[in-house]
Amino acid sequence: MLGVVAGVCARLPEPKEILLRQKSEFYAFYTREIIGSKTAVSPHIANGLNDFFEAFTTKEDVEKQIVPSLEKALLRAPEIVLNGLIEPFFHALPDNIDLSTILQGNLLKPLLSNIKSTNASIRHGALSTFKAIVLKCHQLDAIAKVAEDILTPLKTGKLPSADQRASHAEMLAVLPVSEKTVVSVTPAIATAAGKETNDVALSAETSTLLHYVKWGVSNGSEVPKPVIDIFVKGLSDKKIPVKKLWATRLGELFWDFHDPDILKSRFSSLAEAVMPTLMDIWQETTSNPIAAAQSGLVTAAYVLTAVSRSKLAATSSSKVETTLKKALVERQGLTMEPKPSFLLNQRIYGKLTSDNDFKWLIRALSSLSLDVSAVEPDSATAVGWSQAIIFCICSSSVKPGLRRLASQSLSKMYIQSPAQISRIIVAGLWRWQQSIESGDKDSAAATSKTDNQNLHLVVKSICLLPSDVERMGGSISESIRKQQMISLLVLGRPELLPRVIWIDLCLRIGVDPGSLAEESADELIQQILDFTSFTETVCKI
Repeated sequence: MLGVVAGVCARLPEPKEILLRQKSEFYAFYTREIIGSKTAVSPHIANGLNDFFEAFTTKEDVEKQIVPSLEKALLRAPEIVLNGLIEPFFHALPDNIDLSTILQGNLLKPLLSNIKSTNASIRHGALSTFKAIVLKCHQLDAIAKVAEDILTPLKTGKLPSADQRASHAEMLAVLPVSEKTVVSVTPAIATAAGKETNDVALSAETSTLLHYVKWGVSNGSEVPKPVIDIFVKGLSDKKIPVKKLWATRLGELFWDFHDPDILKSRFSSLAEAVMPTLMDIWQETTSNPIAAAQSGLVTAAYVLTAVSRSKLAATSSSKVETTLKKALVERQGLTMEPKPSFLLNQRIYGKLTSDNDFKWLIRALSSLSLDVSAVEPDSATAVGWSQAIIFCICSSSVKPGLRRLASQSLSKMYIQSPAQISRIIVAGLWRWQQSIESGDKDSAAATSKTDNQNLHLVVKSICLLPSDVERMGGSISESIRKQQMISLLVLGRPELLPRVIWIDLCLRIGVDPGSLAEESADELIQQILDFTSFTETVCKI
């Protein structure tokens, strides 16, 4: 109720003046009843005074009225204060209040102390509270001192718990980055990651390392030598999970840069240094893909496939180009004989479990779309590729966010080569349907465990609204759109593909179904005859 009163008064001149004279009463109530609570506070109570803090609180109020009580409470009952109690206060503060000096001088030490707690909820609460405070911190000098205080125990090995090391790394990752912090944090976190033995802590430390390296590269620096060395060491590690993690971090570093000039000028040394170890991983995967899938190393091959042409080749290094030519990335990735490759084998991608694995699978498939566009739609390579991308959109093991990523990737590929990609996907949908009807258990359709329930997502990915095509910077001629709808005539029925209606698809992409029927009657009838004759399986699948 006090928060409601404060919110109303903040919008009215006279009541606002009256409430300003009563601010101390509000703070006394808040520090006594909320910060001083001896039991956990409900979220709606913790958020209750947000309007008051947003409209009436100044930095001086924070320093004098709130911080002293908060410091005592963090010592007395951190399990209450760090259980969602104080975060709403920091989120509610106006943006013009800078908490950098308050964090450095008053709150950092007790928060770091609670990061060491054996109670997981206290550790997590300290980390989330720190993140809430950092959102209001902008003074780079003070932030640099905060970073040093967090970094020192990490680089000196004074954090015995892996959870503590992971938390310190996460704290560094949320701090605003500056040239000063990049210079101090990057080599230190690289050294810490090089010595790390715990997978969880290593994941956090490498993520933080990438955060600072990306900022440095974006602001004119090359990848530092200690970082290059640690990538080489990580990719050479005997432990497969460690090797896989460093490979994905390398991929993320390259993936986030699209400017060829930056790739050429600032990544050449890194690319040259890591290519020998990447090739060792590549040969290990391609020579025995099933074993690589079981160990998880196959994800590293997905990473190399995804970045080889668009990123590594853009570094314009003769050593990198020579190595990539020897690797035959496109041929190795798209082979179907005598056995499907690590990329197109449903026995491999059907057993992927992590979001990261699927993300790199989707990127790898997308990177080879131009090569796939050059082959016949009903060829083994095109069918294998289409089954893999359809699987990424339809499978029950793929989370909704990744399905959207796969659908968006397919749409981008379609816009680049609409005629070829649409023919390949239509042929792939027929193959998927045939696998379901024939009960083929050794197929992508069976492995997906969704039958044809999600195939409408695939169809809509290649039947885009004109506004979506324009937004994505593409243009698809009317003749291609018409030919695409002719090929979908039989398939675009709810009896075959649930939630797909051919007429609706025509209207969706800007094709008049009536005019199409008049202009292309013979082709439409031939489509019906082809897919309803006794020989349709042989002719079209």
